[in-house]
Amino acid sequence: MILRVLLLVALISVTLARKAPNILILVADDMGYGDLGCYGNTTVRTPNMDSIAADGIKLTQHLTAASTCTPSRAALLTGRYPVRTGMAPQGIMRVNLWPYSRSGLPESEVTFAEITAQAGYRNGFIGKWHMGLHRDNDGDNKHHPLNQGFNYFYGLIGTNLDDFGHEYRVITMIRPHWYGQLISVWGVTTIALWCLMKFGYFRVTTFLALFLLWTAPIYFTYFLMDNMELFCSVLYRNYDLVEQPIRLAGLSQRFVHEGLEFMRNATDTGEPFLLVMSWVHMHVAIKTAKQFQGKSPLGRYGDGMEELDWSVGEIMKGLKDAGVEDNTLVYFTSDNGGHLELGTDGGYNGKLKGGKSHGAVDGGIRVPGMVKWPGHIRPGSVTDEPTFQMDVVPLISHVTGVALPTDRKYDGKNMMPLLTGEITQSPHEFMFHYCGNKLHAVRYRPGSGSRTWKYVTHEPQLLPGKSTCRFICSCTNAVTLTTPKLYDVTSDPGETSPIDAQSETYTDISELIQKAVIDHKSSLDPVESQFSWFKLLPQIRWQPCCNGSFPFNCDCQDPKFS
Repeated sequence: MILRVLLLVALISVTLARKAPNILILVADDMGYGDLGCYGNTTVRTPNMDSIAADGIKLTQHLTAASTCTPSRAALLTGRYPVRTGMAPQGIMRVNLWPYSRSGLPESEVTFAEITAQAGYRNGFIGKWHMGLHRDNDGDNKHHPLNQGFNYFYGLIGTNLDDFGHEYRVITMIRPHWYGQLISVWGVTTIALWCLMKFGYFRVTTFLALFLLWTAPIYFTYFLMDNMELFCSVLYRNYDLVEQPIRLAGLSQRFVHEGLEFMRNATDTGEPFLLVMSWVHMHVAIKTAKQFQGKSPLGRYGDGMEELDWSVGEIMKGLKDAGVEDNTLVYFTSDNGGHLELGTDGGYNGKLKGGKSHGAVDGGIRVPGMVKWPGHIRPGSVTDEPTFQMDVVPLISHVTGVALPTDRKYDGKNMMPLLTGEITQSPHEFMFHYCGNKLHAVRYRPGSGSRTWKYVTHEPQLLPGKSTCRFICSCTNAVTLTTPKLYDVTSDPGETSPIDAQSETYTDISELIQKAVIDHKSSLDPVESQFSWFKLLPQIRWQPCCNGSFPFNCDCQDPKFS
């Protein structure tokens, strides 16, 4: 009898041990490396986000695959460099700006949601998607989250934009420069056409036709860029448009409600769940509910941080209330660094150099990273070893027991042994940092010692005497260094003191890295770019209008929360 009891207890213990963990992924938008209390910020209150590090592990050298959101998020979802998936920008436009373009994450890519689906998970995505919608035709939804492994979606197909906040429109920051150039080109061309007509090269009717052909795109571009809210501010529940334009104030509370409801529905059925909470904070426009307005000494940005912290706290409380906290792996990060060009409305990257859009400097790609899994990760742990957001895909593969596809190369590594302390060194030897589709820097973690080296071949072209660009930095006009710079980012995280280029250390490490670059580039296969102008341009005929015929009366509010 005693033996039977012992066997039963053992069987129950094994069953519980093998129970699939829930997975909660929390992604902030444009949060700076130094924005959280656990990363050194003493001004803004972030106890709920800090608690994830206190109850788990803090990653001090956690890296994104890009310094802008669309390619960075594509890498997080797939575990692969954007240059492998077609999600690496190839020109000025470095994000999927319009929800109704052809650009998006290819169906052929396997997201972590498609991995967990194979293990019987219920997958939810709440918040900012930014991976596209339609591909070939209006309504095909080829890039929609529900066609990328998720069972439920509530959020933005595109992104939050500066112009959604009427009291401060960032488009006015770039209009004098961008529109000034546009109007200048228009004026010069018009004068040239007029002169050609006067000298008899063509008639007045031809001049008028050419003038209209040239003027129409100018006015269309102005209309498009000056009405981003009309074109881009849309909120979806699954395939249904439920709000237009988005009411940003109170949006965090709605995300929390949807996230908690999704968790309750999954736990009620006994299904393990994967839930991605992809917040719109801290991207501008920053709008908070009334209870958070004016609460922070850091103004609008600080108010947004405190609302985001509250939101994370509510979701974490929901895990506890559902009785699944101890069996849930929680991961927190940001899609890229803080946006320095926005001043007080942008994030704080601490001692790191640069910020969002700045290419390969660490201020744009080194972000908060925290992982909590009770019973597996020791509370209060810290690792200074370099890790990638792309490591999340192999990590999920490991904890769910679902093997990754073998028909493609994965750039992420399973970081679970590092998180649990089973190993103390990064699983990465070389890490490649891109700006768009151009390689700008390489990280090298030798197999011995504790140093991490960074070899930099390109730097952002900053405004004279400043540490910022006009609004965002461009990959196409980055400065190519005649002599690449080598930094010991372990002791010099701010990238301020390059190693002497004449030293033996520089020569030896440079040779190793250059060989690694050759090997890396040889592993890249040709892929269709999702950032061609053909794919990026908005398809006006696909533009929805919830209560009328576009562009008239396009105004509706989510009936669930109205």
